[in-house]
Amino acid sequence: MNKSTNNPKPGSNIVRISRLDAIKPINITINNFDLKKKLYNPSIALLIIYLAIILIGTTLLLLPQSTNHPDKNSFLISLFTATSSFTLTGLIVENTNEFWSSFGQAIIVFLIFFGGIGFMTSTSFILKLFGQKISLTQQLLLRESIADPKSLGKLQTGSAVSNVSLIVSYSIIVQLIIGILLTLTFTKDMNLYMALWQGVSQSISSFNGAGFIFFNNEGLLGGYENNSKVIILTGSGIFLGSLGYLVFFDILGSLRWKRLSLNTKIVISATIILNILGTIIFMLLESQPNGLLNNYSMIESVKHSIFNTISGRTAGFSSLPFDSITSSTAIWCATLMFIGGASASTAGGIKINTFMVVFAFLKSTLTGASDTSLFGRTIPEDQVRRCLTITIVGILTILLCSIIIFQFEQNTENTNIFFEICSAFGTVGLSSGFTHISSFGSRIVLTILMIIGRIGPISLILILGHINNPRMFKYAQERVTIG
Repeated sequence: MNKSTNNPKPGSNIVRISRLDAIKPINITINNFDLKKKLYNPSIALLIIYLAIILIGTTLLLLPQSTNHPDKNSFLISLFTATSSFTLTGLIVENTNEFWSSFGQAIIVFLIFFGGIGFMTSTSFILKLFGQKISLTQQLLLRESIADPKSLGKLQTGSAVSNVSLIVSYSIIVQLIIGILLTLTFTKDMNLYMALWQGVSQSISSFNGAGFIFFNNEGLLGGYENNSKVIILTGSGIFLGSLGYLVFFDILGSLRWKRLSLNTKIVISATIILNILGTIIFMLLESQPNGLLNNYSMIESVKHSIFNTISGRTAGFSSLPFDSITSSTAIWCATLMFIGGASASTAGGIKINTFMVVFAFLKSTLTGASDTSLFGRTIPEDQVRRCLTITIVGILTILLCSIIIFQFEQNTENTNIFFEICSAFGTVGLSSGFTHISSFGSRIVLTILMIIGRIGPISLILILGHINNPRMFKYAQERVTIG
């Protein structure tokens, strides 16, 4: 008898497994349409919230007590003004201090304030203030309203909520300080109540880059366009608002240049360069015999050039009549408005961060470098592609709107129309005077353009392109002829 058969050794048993389970194909399901997921997309929800606030503001401005001329008010005028206020643009179809009553002006200031801080930032702050729990959906909306999620760095979903109080505090403190200083300046020319109102409204409008003025006096700045104190305080508010909250947080935590993040270094350096370069070019173009600065002294020319360059990038206040600038200056200012201010700031445009990444990409391509880099740091390829996409979408949007409005306004100079379009897209508010004489169709296009400029091209890409749902496959590669 074979003992090995009756008493098998441990581990000698053979277990046979069918190879069918190991080699069977794996099924990957793609392009499943999830309606619930689409509806809860933060970018779509943010757009809906913005539109809802604009409609509420429009409704309030339609009330008889909101205007001094109820018979002249209309849905389009109220819609345009509410959109311009909440998107921090500053373009107007009616004179603010004449057409709108005190109640209407208060609504405009309220829309500017909440448009600057961001609706979800304000809401989350109020919930936190009263000890309410902030849901994940609210956190995602908050993150979308502050900045592009892939560019947040340290400001991710969890920390974003904890930094809400800092965002609101920074905004309120800066506006309060500038408001007090402006009030003290205005008390020399008006009573305390009026000086307080003008100081607060001017401070809110300047910090948030809205460009609305509420003065009862004639003049581009209510007669203060040559007042150095008002120009310096207004310019300071514009500058601090255009830097963005992310830069403020970084500077607060790291006072040394070497310790600052790449984002902060880009914003600070590019802002300084653009302001200096913009001032020089503006002064050279407008110091010509037919320029606005031809009869000004050197000191006054420098002062006006600095202020209008800083304001022209993000705000819309002007100490010079922009309906009389040269065509060269208009094109240059339109370029600055297209670039705008920093990401996560009150400014519009494609953002200075995006512009600098595109500039670095062009530099690396022309020099033959394999990577896109700034300040000794390589920028990820996905961010470079997104910056290029934002820039291209912005250019195409302006070109499309220009073609449409050119058809509506065939008797108007194209340079003025293009200037106004860039002002609306960059949510700046500088005007060549075109908005006042524009047709119904042109005002509709400008209204849509202001909304697009506020939510940003990247949000439109997320809404229309579904970037948050990447494909699970790649097509075969093939080269094309270029150049």
